[in-house]
Amino acid sequence: MSKMIKRIVSGCLVICMLAALSSATTVFARMVAYGSEKAGYLVSTKQIRKKTNTYDDSSLNKAYKSYMTYGAKVWKDCGIMTMKRDKSSVNKVLAYNLKDTSVTAHAITTPNYATGHIESFKIEFNTRRLDKLPASFNKIVAAHEIGHTLGLLDLYEKRNKVQLMYGGVGPLADKPTAKDIKGAKYATRK
Repeated sequence: MSKMIKRIVSGCLVICMLAALSSATTVFARMVAYGSEKAGYLVSTKQIRKKTNTYDDSSLNKAYKSYMTYGAKVWKDCGIMTMKRDKSSVNKVLAYNLKDTSVTAHAITTPNYATGHIESFKIEFNTRRLDKLPASFNKIVAAHEIGHTLGLLDLYEKRNKVQLMYGGVGPLADKPTAKDIKGAKYATRK
């Protein structure tokens, strides 16, 4: 009897592992990026398709709201997307204070797995880090994080230090470059 139970349990484990692997494969397939480090842009398959989006930054102080205003403006000036404040928006912009991290900010996107489109996003600024940095840098951080909400991914090769979407430490573009714009146009295509 115990051998029979072991076989049943082993069979169930194999089936569960196969199901998990097929699920992981499906998720991985949805995470394939377009572009390349060489191209100067990477686009997630989780893309936003709207030309106008809203965000709620009502919990932020005046300085952080100005960073978001700047970030939204530089993407609008490129003809990519218009972003408007709306307190009822599902897209949230928040601040937190965490000392044991080197992260200055991050964007989290929630995709619709059936369509691959971004349904909502959240941008979070780490005030512990950003409050020590100049406003000019923090505006760039906001523009960079908005780039993630479009479907753009971080770039890490040295050649891309001049791109807004560069994810490492170094000189950053203060607005989307031609390559950032090319990637964003791909990400927001219909």
